Amino acid sequence: MTTPEEPKDPFADEAWRAAIEHAAGCPACRTPGAKCETGERLLHAYEEAARRARTEEVR
Repeated sequence: MTTPEEPKDPFADEAWRAAIEHAAGCPACRTPGAKCETGERLLHAYEEAARRARTEEVR
């Protein structure tokens, strides 16, 4: 069962997986307070895909 927070968009799922896989192997992502441009970019890509998926569900 899906909830409104769970996007049905396959791109959102791929973006989330890419962000998580990157973070798991990135020392900067795993260090509190550290910055990682790649991790930030991947997270923003997921957020945008999830936002689009929610907008399309409402229509």
